Amino acid sequence: MKKIIFLSTAILFFAAQAMAQENISVGPMVGVSISNFRGDIANNNWKPGVTVGGFFNYSAESGFGFTGNVLYTQLGAKTNNKSNEINLNYLQVPLLLTYYLGERGNAVRPKLFIGPNLNFLVGARDINGNNINGDSNNRVYNGFDVGATLGAGLNVRVGQKLWLNSDVRYGLGFLDVTKVDPRVWKNQNWGINLGLSFPFGTYSSRTGTLQTK
Repeated sequence: MKKIIFLSTAILFFAAQAMAQENISVGPMVGVSISNFRGDIANNNWKPGVTVGGFFNYSAESGFGFTGNVLYTQLGAKTNNKSNEINLNYLQVPLLLTYYLGERGNAVRPKLFIGPNLNFLVGARDINGNNINGDSNNRVYNGFDVGATLGAGLNVRVGQKLWLNSDVRYGLGFLDVTKVDPRVWKNQNWGINLGLSFPFGTYSSRTGTLQTK
């Protein structure tokens, strides 16, 4: 937990240092998640799912930036030699320190990012859509997970201050997702995402104001 707090603090610090005339943008995001469990589980395989949500970007002249996501993401795994599935559906909040490569103003800008993510379980179902999380007095899966996300992507200008955002990311859960002892399962997933960012405004640290577009 101390490492998570340290990482979160470091990301917020560098994001604050980067705010020296940021462009601010928001937009929707959709993608595909390929997930599996790590730990005390056998006969499990990777499972596809969907990701949908939105993002908020800061990008500074220095190349540093900050991205916050709010995403509905389907995690879990195929089980019993692919005859069944455990579908753990989360509301995810990744908080990502981003570094943009190339010159500001380029039509194509590669990016690298890393940061913590907070995961809130909103449902657990099998391959037929049946609830597998028990009732409110006897839950099978933990309602919260915390982990890390890292990845790379491209932002491509497709219009006047309109950008297509694409990325490939890997997410790693730190906590046991199940309440069943002594079994320990932890989340992991690959994601491929596309988003469209719209200008929201420009923040100036010199005046402390936000100029909306």
